[in-house]
Amino acid sequence: MIEKPFGNIATAIAFSPNMEANIAESVRIKQSLGERLILIHIGDRTPEEEQLLSEVLGRQQVNQEEIVLVWEEGDPVTAILKACTEHKVDLLIAGALPREGLLKYYIGSVARRLVRKSDCSILLMTHPNQFKSSCRRIVVNGLDHPKTPITIETAIKVGVHFRSSEIVIVEEVVPARVGKRVEDDKSLEEVNQAKKSIQEKENQRINTILQGIDIPSDIKVSEKCIFGKRGYTIGHFTQQFNADLLVMNSPDTKLGFLDRVFTHDLEYILSELPSDLLIVHSSERPHS
Repeated sequence: MIEKPFGNIATAIAFSPNMEANIAESVRIKQSLGERLILIHIGDRTPEEEQLLSEVLGRQQVNQEEIVLVWEEGDPVTAILKACTEHKVDLLIAGALPREGLLKYYIGSVARRLVRKSDCSILLMTHPNQFKSSCRRIVVNGLDHPKTPITIETAIKVGVHFRSSEIVIVEEVVPARVGKRVEDDKSLEEVNQAKKSIQEKENQRINTILQGIDIPSDIKVSEKCIFGKRGYTIGHFTQQFNADLLVMNSPDTKLGFLDRVFTHDLEYILSELPSDLLIVHSSERPHS
């Protein structure tokens, strides 16, 4: 059996109508992908809240000896990241709205602020479900980047443990790489030939990565080369493909306000999530 991709998994909980769904989903994810579950609550610790949480865990048939409860106070993002560091969290689970209004987009919801500051992998769930849900189709970025092999391998491990049926590796190619413009029939043919050559090189690069990964025969893994704006293109494909999960590289630097003004490729995804989103943290950096 392929090893689980994560060790310690944490989820941030709040006493809201979605709390039980968040916990139920997190328990299932931990059982499939990790070894230990850490529940992080931000706010006052009162007997009433302890009792309510105990009741929720009881309904979900969670053995409280198998989880770690962390109570923190203060700014939610700061407190959650502090708990993740102290407990050596490998994957943080957070709920997120599929689409945010302009005001929230610039201010940043808690989930998206966590993405921009986290030093661990993070999973944004758009529709946490109290009942068992499936993850049939996965899309993963195939960007030409040192982090990508780790991201692809993680996506395949996730697919194995989620019993997914299909994984598509999407290579986004910026149109400028073609180096030609269509002006007549001859130039159209030249552009098509240039695109074909790029596709062949991209597929060869991805196949080289896949050769070093153990892929079960019951998962279909394919490549898709798409020409367009990074982030926007893979998000649109994920939506059209009706994927349940999109897996992306972590950003090379912490995303800040300027990334939201001069849009970073990941910010296109964060502004309108096409599915659940897994951002794989990696220490790999581009070679200078």
